[in-house]
Amino acid sequence: MCYDILRQDRYDILSSWSSGLVSTSGSLQNVRFRFEQRGLVTRSVLQALRQSLPELSVRAQAILDALLLTGGPIGNADELASHLGLRSRFDLARFLKREGLPPLHNLAGWASVLVWLDSAERTGCSLCQLAFRCRRDPAACYRTVRRITGLPWREVRRHGSRWLLQRFAEKCRV
Repeated sequence: MCYDILRQDRYDILSSWSSGLVSTSGSLQNVRFRFEQRGLVTRSVLQALRQSLPELSVRAQAILDALLLTGGPIGNADELASHLGLRSRFDLARFLKREGLPPLHNLAGWASVLVWLDSAERTGCSLCQLAFRCRRDPAACYRTVRRITGLPWREVRRHGSRWLLQRFAEKCRV
């Protein structure tokens, strides 16, 4: 559910943003509201991420927003590249590197962990419960958290969203 139903909405966001049509329009706000209502991410996480990475281009912001608004993976790199007006996944990789962002699969992992932590802080749910809601294997989610942060979920949860956003911003500046 978290992946399949939202796929077209993700590409709508990316297509609109990459063409420069929607950067702050009401239609984007409506899309954000729909995703927030589904419980995938809160406005505060989006704003905090924007504040911690203000130097990103509109396209890079669109990619991050789409990843956060959908809770992680947004499809393969070739499809994403074509929606952003890039020729290939290699152009996408070079673009991400120029922007100071990690590769797409790592970005998706960071987005997943940020969304899970935000949801856990808001609802008090465990990662296992959040994984079941998104029809994902809980063990894979716990491994993703450890791979991305280097810490187990318990420690990440103790540190909180602000800490995780700082770590992500540091990773992007490297």
